[in-house]
Amino acid sequence: MYLPEDHRQMYDILTELRVYAAANGLAQLAEKLDDAMVLLIIEGRDALARAAAPAAQDS
Repeated sequence: MYLPEDHRQMYDILTELRVYAAANGLAQLAEKLDDAMVLLIIEGRDALARAAAPAAQDS
């Protein structure tokens, strides 16, 4: 089983699935994949902020 190594790979996979869904008349699935992509971006930013917070406090 293949598991993405990071957020970028997961985003690429979701993008490909979204394009496929939209091209094949699966509008509801494409919308749900859009939502998943937005959540992935938000979580990625949150993770970066959490990782940077201790470093900022140490300064």
